Amino acid sequence: MRDAWLQIDGGADGAVLNLLPAGREVAPPAEGLSLACLAGLPPIERQLSVPGIEAAPTSNMDIELDNADGALTRLWAGRPPVRRAARVWAAGAVLFAGVVTGVQLGTRVRLSLEAGMDRPLSDNVPLRTSAVWGGWRELRVLPWGWGQVTVAPIQYSGDQRVFVLLDHPIQGVDEVRRDDVATPAWDWRNGVDSTGRAVSFIELAQPLAEGERLAVTLRGRMHPATGRLLQTPAEILHDVLAHLAGAPVQWADLDDYRTETAEWVLGGLLDDNTVSVRAAVDGLMQSAGGAWSAAMPGIALTWPPLPDDAAPALRVDRLAAPEPQAATAATGIVTVLRVLYDYDHAAGRYRRAVQLRAPDAAREYGELQQEWPAPWLRTPRQAEALGRRMLAWLARPRWRLGWRQDWADVATGSWVHIEHPLAPIAGRHRLLAARLDLSGAELEGSIEAPVGPVPAIETTRLSTAFEPVIQAGITVEVAGSEIIFTARDEQGKVLPGARITLNGAATRIADSAGRVSFPVQRGRHVLLIEADGYPASEAVVVV
Repeated sequence: MRDAWLQIDGGADGAVLNLLPAGREVAPPAEGLSLACLAGLPPIERQLSVPGIEAAPTSNMDIELDNADGALTRLWAGRPPVRRAARVWAAGAVLFAGVVTGVQLGTRVRLSLEAGMDRPLSDNVPLRTSAVWGGWRELRVLPWGWGQVTVAPIQYSGDQRVFVLLDHPIQGVDEVRRDDVATPAWDWRNGVDSTGRAVSFIELAQPLAEGERLAVTLRGRMHPATGRLLQTPAEILHDVLAHLAGAPVQWADLDDYRTETAEWVLGGLLDDNTVSVRAAVDGLMQSAGGAWSAAMPGIALTWPPLPDDAAPALRVDRLAAPEPQAATAATGIVTVLRVLYDYDHAAGRYRRAVQLRAPDAAREYGELQQEWPAPWLRTPRQAEALGRRMLAWLARPRWRLGWRQDWADVATGSWVHIEHPLAPIAGRHRLLAARLDLSGAELEGSIEAPVGPVPAIETTRLSTAFEPVIQAGITVEVAGSEIIFTARDEQGKVLPGARITLNGAATRIADSAGRVSFPVQRGRHVLLIEADGYPASEAVVVV
C-alpha cells in the first residue's frame, strides 16, 4: 500500500493536515496543508472485545514522521494535535479512524493514535462529583442510571431531607426504604441543582437520622424524544457512548444489535469516575453476553454469535491461505459457571446468583469453576439464559485459528467462512482480530470456536443471596422511660429471638415481634444484632 497517507483534522483554525509518504510521488489531497514527512505506517491492529472471555484493549497505532528540518516542531510547538481526529487513507478508502493521543518530538516524530472514535475511549467516565455544589457535603460521584436500579441517594440539603438521586432526570421512583423498612413519606421530582444542571431529587417528610440508611428503587434514563425507559443493551450502550462519553455514535448504528437484544432488560449505574469509558462498556457488555469494537460497523453483537447465513463472508481456503495455524490449550475451559446478578448499589453487593454445570464436561475435564459478574442483569430467567449461553461456549475445548493472506480490508466482527483441509474448524465464524500490514499488503486474521457437540447444562443452584445478611433494620419507639428497638432482616421481616447488645454492655433477647427495650438516654447508640443463621451486624441509631 505505497500510497497510504495520514490525515489529521485541524485545531481552532480548522485546517486539515495531510502527512504524505516521504520520498514518494503521491498526489496531495486538494484540501488542507500537505507535508511529505511520513516515514512509514505500522500494521493496523483491529480487535474485538469479548468481555469475560477475551476483553481486548483499544487498537492503537504508533506512526513515525521525519522531522529533520524541524517543520513539525514549528507546526505543533504551540498547538500539539492531541485529541484531534485522524485517519489513515489508502486507495481512496479510510483504513484506520481514531484520535491522536500522544506526540513525541525529535528528529523523528512519533504520533500515537487510538482507533474507533473521535475522542479516546481510554478517557475516564466523565461523571461529576458533589464538589460542584460546594459546602460541607461528603464528596460523592454523581451517578447515571438506566432501567430499574436501587441507589443510595446523595445528601443535598443541610436538614437531611432533600437528596439527589441521579445526575439527570429519571422516569420515576418505585420504593423508598429507610434502614430497609419501606416508607410512604416521601416525594420525588426532576429539577435543577445549584449549578443549573438537570437532576432528580427525593424529599423525605422526616429528616434522615445520623447513621440511618436510605435506599431508593427508581427507573432511570429516558429516551430524549419519547420519554421511554432506556433498558435494553443497545439503548444503554448508545446512551453511554453518545450522551455520556460524547462519542459520534448514531442511534441507527446499533440497529442490528438492538434487534438481537430487544427482549433483554437491564438496570444499572455508572458511579465510578476512575474507570475508563472502555472498561465501563466492557462491564455492560459482559452483563448482556456481548462483544464490541468501537471501530466495527454496528459496534456490538451477541456472543456467541447468532447465525447469519445471508451476510457476506471472507472466504479462507487453501488458495487464499496456504498455511493456517491452529492451537488449543488446557486453560480456559469452564465446567461450572456462577452468574452473579441483580446488583444492589445501595447495599454494595449482588443480591442473587445462579450456578450452572455441564456434567459431561465436568466428568471429562474436572470441576473448573468461574464467576461471571453480570451486575446489570435483573431477572433469574435472563441470568440463567446468559449462563447457559456462555457455559455452552466455555465448557468445550476451543481452537484458535490464525492465517495470512493477501490484503483484504475487513473489520473485526466480520464473518469469515473457513473451508481448509488443515483447519480443525470449518464454517462461518466472527473475526476476532485482524492485523493489516500496509507495507506487505497482507492480512493476518484469527478466529476462535469451540468443537464437539453442545454440552448438556443443568442449573444446580438458584439463590436469592450468597448468605442472609442483617442490614441493620432498626425501628425505634419511645415508651415512657424506655426505648423499644425492633430488629428486622434484609427483607424487612422481624427477627424474633435475636440477641441485641446495647453499647457493648447489656444484652437482651427480642420477643416474638423482634422487639427489645432498654432504659436509655436520648442520643447516639450502637446496637450489636445477632440472630441464628445471620452474621453479626451493628446498627447506629440516634434517639
